[in-house]
Amino acid sequence: MLALQHFSKEANTSEIGAAILKDGACIVDHALSATFCAALNDDFLGDLNKVEWGIDKLGYRDDFYGNQTKRLHGLFSRSSKMVDVLQNPVLLSVVKSILMADGKSHDIRLSNTELMVLSQGQKNQVFHSDAGSWFRVQEKERRDGPQGQGEILVSANYALTEFTSDNGATRVVPGSHLWETGRTPEESEICLATMAKGSVLIYSGNVLHSGGANMTENIRTGLYLGYAVSWLRPLENQLVTNKPEDIFSLPESAQQLLDVIPGGFTVMA
Repeated sequence: MLALQHFSKEANTSEIGAAILKDGACIVDHALSATFCAALNDDFLGDLNKVEWGIDKLGYRDDFYGNQTKRLHGLFSRSSKMVDVLQNPVLLSVVKSILMADGKSHDIRLSNTELMVLSQGQKNQVFHSDAGSWFRVQEKERRDGPQGQGEILVSANYALTEFTSDNGATRVVPGSHLWETGRTPEESEICLATMAKGSVLIYSGNVLHSGGANMTENIRTGLYLGYAVSWLRPLENQLVTNKPEDIFSLPESAQQLLDVIPGGFTVMA
């Protein structure tokens, strides 16, 4: 059975980046402590309890987003701990090594965050690639990038609860970031990103993946962050989904990642 490579958080970040370029994804074990994950879950719990299953403030209720899911955005106003997740040094080092290679971008920006909770009865999500949000740019970069590895986005999905084979662990298709557009994966080409609480799945914006099916009585909680080349427009406007005063109270390095530093215009992207 296919499996992704696992690394410790002390691993050489160049090895982690190489695994992502080769396979499309890998897992860094215990990137966050169990205590930190529990505190994050506590911070989000009150807002999660106000959300109905299968709907969020944006009004989503369809097969792609799931009828047995809860999703939250504006996470920096929901937990002060998000700034530490945003600036995880291992993750930032890996992202920069991929997205800033060969000078294709001079910096990175956060595209969006999302808390994704799957409940019992949620079915497998359809396969997709996150960089498809900018599909015209995605196709050009894939075509022009070295060895077909043109990346405009690197995604991270932190396991705030354990990800298991039966509670909705993310399904990943290793190597699919190098495929021609439109190819459908065979069952034998799919692997499950099973991982312990606090671990993080880091994956190419071009790799095919989907949320898994939750066949248990327990919820599965993942915390998503997508980092893009700085010349792309982010999917989430942090000054709209969060309280502006919360964003402007963050360290300047975090504000730069959120693209809200004074002036608000990146001359040299």
